[in-house]
Amino acid sequence: MKVEVLNFQMNRTLFSPAVFAYTLYVKFANPRYWIIPVLLMGLPTFALIIPFSFPHPPLTDEIQKLIAGGILHYFLQPIVYLLLAYLFISDGPAGGKLVAEADSLSLLFTRPMTRFCYVLTRYLAAVAGTSMLLSLSLLVVYLVALCYGVTAIDIGPLALASIILNAASWCSLVIFMHSASPLIAFSTVFILFGCAGVGNVYSQAQQSTNAFLELLKTICLFIDEWFGDFLPSAIDLVAMTAASAFDTYEFAIFISNIAFFLLIAAFALSCREFSYGSD
Repeated sequence: MKVEVLNFQMNRTLFSPAVFAYTLYVKFANPRYWIIPVLLMGLPTFALIIPFSFPHPPLTDEIQKLIAGGILHYFLQPIVYLLLAYLFISDGPAGGKLVAEADSLSLLFTRPMTRFCYVLTRYLAAVAGTSMLLSLSLLVVYLVALCYGVTAIDIGPLALASIILNAASWCSLVIFMHSASPLIAFSTVFILFGCAGVGNVYSQAQQSTNAFLELLKTICLFIDEWFGDFLPSAIDLVAMTAASAFDTYEFAIFISNIAFFLLIAAFALSCREFSYGSD
C-alpha cells in the first residue's frame, strides 16, 4: 500500500491531469478561440484547391511531385508550429490578451504543484494538440488531393512522425518563453534568431579583401557555431532517411535542445515570484 501511494505521489509531481486537460481543450470551450487553429489547419487545403479551380495542365509525375513538395513544405514551417504552440501554451488568447501568464500562474501556484510538473504537463499537452491538429490537416489535404487526382502526397509514418518531432521541438521553445519573464523570453528568442540569421548570411558570403569585414564574418560564424544550434530547426524524417547516411548529429541536437529548453523553463519559472491577489 505504501509503495502504491508513493508511486501515485511521484506521478502527481511529474504530471497534472487538470493542467493537461485545460491546456489541450478546456480553455478552447468558446468556439471563437478555434478560429486561428482552423485557419492554420485549412490553409494547405485552400492552397491546393485554388490552382485546381482554374484551367491547369495535365497532372504529370513532375507536377504531382511539385505539388506534394509544396504541401509537405507547409508542415515544416516554424511559424505554423510557433503559432499553434502559443495558442495551446499561453493563457493570453483565452483571456483576450496577448500575454496573460502572471494572472493565471499566480492563482495556479497557490496549489501544491511543482514548477517542473507544470512545465512538463503543459509541454506534453501542447505537443499533443499541435501534432493532432497538423496530422488531421495533412489527412484532409491528402483526401482532397485524391479527389483531384494527386497521389504523390506522403502521409506515411515518417511524415506523421516529422510533424510530432517538429511540434516537440518548437513547443519546447514556446514553453520556455511562457515560463520566463517576458523580457528574458523575448530577448533570448531575438538573440537566437539573430545568431541563426547572421550565421546563414555570412556562411554564404564571399571572401573579402577587407580585413574588418573578414574579422566580422569570423566573429559572426563563431557565434552561429556556438549558439545558432540552440534555435530549433525543421526535422524532415522523409528526407533524412532517404539520404545516404542518417544525420545523427542533427538528431542529437534536436533531442538536446528539447531537454535544454524544458530544464531552463522549469528553472526560469522557479526564479519568478507569484503573489496571488497582488494585481
